Amino acid sequence: MAGRSLTLLILLKLSFSSGLCCAQSPVTEVATVSASGIVLLTPEDRPIRHAQVELLLSSTGWAATTSTDNNGEFKFVGLPPASYHLTVTAPACERLEGTVTVDGSVETLFLRLYRSQQPPTPRSDSVVSVQELRGSGGKAESAFAKGTRMLQQGDAQGSLAYFQRALARDPSYYRAYHNLGLANYELGHTGQAEGDFQKSIELSNGGYAPSQFALAMVLCENQEFREAERLIQKGLAMEPGSAIGRYFLGVVQFALNRTAEAEKSAQAALWRNANQAEAYILLAKIHERNHNPYAVMAEVAAYLKLDPHGPLENEASKLLQRARQEITGGGL
Repeated sequence: MAGRSLTLLILLKLSFSSGLCCAQSPVTEVATVSASGIVLLTPEDRPIRHAQVELLLSSTGWAATTSTDNNGEFKFVGLPPASYHLTVTAPACERLEGTVTVDGSVETLFLRLYRSQQPPTPRSDSVVSVQELRGSGGKAESAFAKGTRMLQQGDAQGSLAYFQRALARDPSYYRAYHNLGLANYELGHTGQAEGDFQKSIELSNGGYAPSQFALAMVLCENQEFREAERLIQKGLAMEPGSAIGRYFLGVVQFALNRTAEAEKSAQAALWRNANQAEAYILLAKIHERNHNPYAVMAEVAAYLKLDPHGPLENEASKLLQRARQEITGGGL
């Protein structure tokens, strides 16, 4: 399993985009279009902020994800004209799924969500719905953005106060809980991070895949691989186009010694994003376990081409050394 620093790096890459987050582009050098819209709560037609909107191109597995702003608005740019599978999720709301044709002819998409008919998530005094706190969004967003920048710059300790400030102003802000979890994870506060990710999952009614993936990686550290796999599968059900989710699934399957499944998951991650460099190291480890040193060397070479001085450079060197020893008869 990848070490803590790599896990954090991948989770940061997954979680910090405040706008569009895309896998590898499905096509190149073609005309692109934009798509924008607003997510509303039915029947009041009130804007929903922090709703997650995903467009999935089923034929290729390419996906784009973004979140709504304080006015419930979202926008995608640089989309190839096509029919997409649309998924919209928001806390305490039923999931919206359907097909939408994006060709530049529709100016605004109006997407309406219904309140969830499931029993409400157990609440404490600090759990308030997104709609109840619409007026506090600006200050919460500002504190969240400041904390996120600090965490990106390596100041996990300093970021804590800003995420806590955002949550004081908007206790339902599940993304703030998620990034608070990332900060605590980086600081080695694994128990607190686990609680933060779980809180994010509860507040989003299980609708925020990055927190499912993040909690799964914490469980991996605790050797709770079966539960980690369950969470990753739930996250992938929401974001089937997630390359990082496929990679994490492969990590867990490898830990469970299901190498054939792990190989398929790593390849699926690379199919969705050819720049998912760490997936090449996972494939190299799988080939090493299967005693295929030439394949190990090929995968390591692919990793080093993408990220020659990345966090797995030392791991790559060790894999190469062991592969050469096996080829020359030195064994492993």
